[in-house]
Amino acid sequence: MRFAKVVVALAALGSLALPTFAQEPLAAPAVMRITVEDIKPGSMSAHEKSVGSYMALFSRLQAPQARLGMVPVSGDQNQVVYIEGFPSFEALEAADKKLEAALAASPALQGELEALEKSSGPLHASQRTMIAVFRPDLSFRPLSAAAVGKSRYVSMTTIRTKMGHGAEYQDYVKQTNRAREKANVAESTSVFQVTSGAPVGTYVSFVARRSLAEMDADRAGMEARNKAVDDALGGEEVVRQRRQTLEAAVQDVRSVLYAFNPRLGTPMAQIVSADPDFWAPRAPGKALAVKKEEPKK
Repeated sequence: MRFAKVVVALAALGSLALPTFAQEPLAAPAVMRITVEDIKPGSMSAHEKSVGSYMALFSRLQAPQARLGMVPVSGDQNQVVYIEGFPSFEALEAADKKLEAALAASPALQGELEALEKSSGPLHASQRTMIAVFRPDLSFRPLSAAAVGKSRYVSMTTIRTKMGHGAEYQDYVKQTNRAREKANVAESTSVFQVTSGAPVGTYVSFVARRSLAEMDADRAGMEARNKAVDDALGGEEVVRQRRQTLEAAVQDVRSVLYAFNPRLGTPMAQIVSADPDFWAPRAPGKALAVKKEEPKK
């Protein structure tokens, strides 16, 4: 895990369909760095321990860091994803430079980092990074950091459009969102367009969930929800034409379900405060260290 991949200014993503959070600050950052690590089979536990060592090192460096770590529920079971967010590309650069400067000022900690990289390197099969920008015009009711903080799972869908068909795909999504709004469906997605690190025309969509029971509810209400959206679009003929447009515009779609792992991240304060017991659990036995009061006689 290279140090430039684990330091940030802000981190987050959008998600759940809960209108009660609509007035709170959105979790979706303007710029997102998505790092995907392929861990060698049998090394996930060792990798998690190494991440803890990295976070402890950066804490001593007093480097700004905030990210969300996710582990697979479906798909490749040896893959870990990190999400880091920034208010701008300039902020991304500044965060990395600040860490580099902190390391340069401390040869001892630089040595610790090099030792960590040497020991953790063999745990990785590969590592790749994408940088993407938030597309509010393609998103639907993206929610607050508080909503993300109460979530446990996130579906990450990667859509790759065919060369020259990006505008068609964007129009398709915007039309869909207008229909979803008209039908007032209980859904929410945050969409990012990849600008570097993936084929041109790649989009990443996030949907967070408080529990997998929400997926049962989605399935149960799917028929009624789809009909409401189809009616809002204009009926069966319009839907059929839109399906043809989508087939012509999209190369492939891949969706993976991940679980948030608080031991792999250092989320921003708004996320932690939504559920501190999950994101920042107290060390085992800490409560026992509190001195008990003597019973009154």
